[in-house]
Amino acid sequence: MVLPSQGGYSSVRGGNMYRRRRKRSAISWLLLIGAGAFVTYLVWPDGETSNSETGTIVANDFQEISMPVAELPDPPTIVAEATPPKDEVVEEVIEEKPESVTVAVVEESLAPVEEELVIKPIPLATTVSANLEEGLNLIDQDHVVDARRALTNALQSGRLSESEIAQAHGVLTDLNDRLVFSPEVLDGDPYSIEYIVQGGDTLSGIVKKMGIQVDWRFIQRINNIKSASGIRPGQNLKLVTGPFHAEVDKKSYRINLYLGEGANQVFVRSYRVGLGEYNSTPIGAFKVRRNSKLINPTWVNPRTRAFFAADDPANPIGERWIGLEGIEERTADLSGLGIHGTIEPETIGTDASMGCVRMHSDDVAEIYEVLAEGTSTVKIY
Repeated sequence: MVLPSQGGYSSVRGGNMYRRRRKRSAISWLLLIGAGAFVTYLVWPDGETSNSETGTIVANDFQEISMPVAELPDPPTIVAEATPPKDEVVEEVIEEKPESVTVAVVEESLAPVEEELVIKPIPLATTVSANLEEGLNLIDQDHVVDARRALTNALQSGRLSESEIAQAHGVLTDLNDRLVFSPEVLDGDPYSIEYIVQGGDTLSGIVKKMGIQVDWRFIQRINNIKSASGIRPGQNLKLVTGPFHAEVDKKSYRINLYLGEGANQVFVRSYRVGLGEYNSTPIGAFKVRRNSKLINPTWVNPRTRAFFAADDPANPIGERWIGLEGIEERTADLSGLGIHGTIEPETIGTDASMGCVRMHSDDVAEIYEVLAEGTSTVKIY
């Protein structure tokens, strides 16, 4: 007896199994071919590589398929055709930004700048008074006497700024170095005369004889005479007639010196001063008290009664004293007020005295020589 496992598939069950297996194999091949065709269709545009010389497109891992070049699909240029040309895009951007907009903005930003530049520069000539400008022009023409008059008028006008006042003071100081403090006598100067020394003359005698209202030491100073006894007959001397007056400006800590009277008065020089502590320097009009001008005076401190001898280096009032007396009702009863030197130069420009006006030693020596007793006035304001 032959077992089923030892012979062919003669049994009905075995034959059916074989037929079913063949049937399944045919279906599988059909499905595989269909799937391959479908995959080839899907990957055709992206997964392909081409040979430009033969026109053959090789699908990935699949068999070669020959196709005429003319039947190839058109290159993917649709996207490029949908994109506008670059030139057209640039033209559209330019059209959207008109040039007139940019120009308008620039013009608006420049207009205020030009207006400021016109306003800022101010010529110097427009800031000075007519008299100040006139005086400066006269100096350029060497008309120094007339220039002094014009510059003084400018100061007295009250129209100068602080900087212009300082400018006028400086210019006038330089002018008066020549007009007042030098041996030169200029034509047209109403306050200077020339004197020829006579036999037997002395400086103090000349001052008295000519009736000039200055100290003889001032004549010695401006004529550069080393010794008071050094003058000789026939010598030419310059005499400044005076009178001199002074004004103390408490606000600026200055004493301003003037020459002449009334409308003919001219500015000479300005000096720094120190004033009384706690605003104790009185305001008002004064004149130089007779027999009050002293050189190397003794002094008694009115508060402590301490005594300081003449030439004492510790003497607080220095080497000059000019006594003042009031000439109006509010100042008539004041006493003990004066102009003097100091051994504390650092206090000039401050409130440090007991009410008097203190000055540097060299400055008070000049003031001492030109302020005349009983004649010269001192106004404090």
